[in-house]
Amino acid sequence: MEQTSPTHSPSRSQGLPPRAGRADSVPLRIRRIAPGEALGDVQRLRREVYFHERGQYTDRSKRVSDGLDGCGTTLVVERDAQAVATLRLHDFGSSAVQVEYGSLFELDAFARTWPLPSVAVATRFAVQADQRSKPVVDRLMEGSYRWAQSKGIRFCLLACEPYLHSVFEHYGFSEYLPPAILPGGVELLRMALVIDDAPHLQACNSPLQYLIEQPVIGVPARAWLGRAFAAARE
Repeated sequence: MEQTSPTHSPSRSQGLPPRAGRADSVPLRIRRIAPGEALGDVQRLRREVYFHERGQYTDRSKRVSDGLDGCGTTLVVERDAQAVATLRLHDFGSSAVQVEYGSLFELDAFARTWPLPSVAVATRFAVQADQRSKPVVDRLMEGSYRWAQSKGIRFCLLACEPYLHSVFEHYGFSEYLPPAILPGGVELLRMALVIDDAPHLQACNSPLQYLIEQPVIGVPARAWLGRAFAAARE
């Protein structure tokens, strides 16, 4: 499966601001799939979003799983046991994750100041086409934020194509490096969410601001991020 983005961005309709979804009385639930556990219906959701929405229906060479699934935590939002949204999370304590994503996110700069397990990367973002509503995406991002807090994560990084910028910006992510240009001319925005950065989350009215636990450590982390990558953004 050719990867164009660590988020495996789906069709461009998902880049629109979250919209009101269809009425559905079935409640949402968020579930963590631990490293090594079966992904179950997440596989079906990834295949639908990454391939079927683009009119690609053959299975040949279209992998929806890779070796990093075995060492990452996959979050899934479910309705009646059906996966409707998912995101995969790793911290950079894993050498495999460092090799795969370290260069893209300029991990060496973080490593000079922060323990690598305190820096995480989010990949494999997918939301079912008929479930792209604010409540669904909110549950997914809230689950991701709680995972980060439980692991002592200070920074959560992701890369996405420009049409998804407003989706992640809504939750408090911001660009910390210039866009990366992949072979073929694909542009990726490199974004970071500073955990418990109260001033920023409040300023952008992020739905995650109500989950802040330790604002005293979020503020200096944000200040460091600005200093460390200031030259790269000039």
